[in-house]
Amino acid sequence: MAEASNSSTMETAVNKYFELVRALRNGDESSVGKLMEMWHDDGVFEFAGTPPLTGTFSGAAAIQTLYKNRLKSSGMAVRTDSPKLNSREVSLGIVDTEVTHMRPNGKRVVAAWRTTIGTQQGQGFDVAGSHVFTFEDGRIKTLRIMISPKAEESHLKELNRDDLSITDVGRLSLAAWAVV
Repeated sequence: MAEASNSSTMETAVNKYFELVRALRNGDESSVGKLMEMWHDDGVFEFAGTPPLTGTFSGAAAIQTLYKNRLKSSGMAVRTDSPKLNSREVSLGIVDTEVTHMRPNGKRVVAAWRTTIGTQQGQGFDVAGSHVFTFEDGRIKTLRIMISPKAEESHLKELNRDDLSITDVGRLSLAAWAVV
């Protein structure tokens, strides 16, 4: 029975994590501190995607810096190569994650998701991936994020992927993920 209770506690923590990341993406400065309360001081945050979407952040200072940078990135300018666009610069707009499946196993929880990444100008796409959380004493010890290298047509009809070059998709992904 203790394992079921622990699984439920970890799933609650994962849901809280994604709620706080959504708040962070929406400019809520207090979410940085709340996210850090969920981490061990010697925690490790890893992006395990296809380059350039890779990186490891070890320890509270590095992880906090990552979250602070994400907080500042909303609306950031991204250069574009696409001749289809009127401007050579677009602004990062929507970055929203929907958890599609969650599975606890021992001290780990795997959360599969779909994230929508879009510009304020109406270009965008969906990408799939997962977070693998490891917990120790009720706090996050490690987090490994795996990101699909393939951009999919967005489920949001107002976002158009066709206007983006492959390089544009990579730049937008980097802007969105280097930011959680």
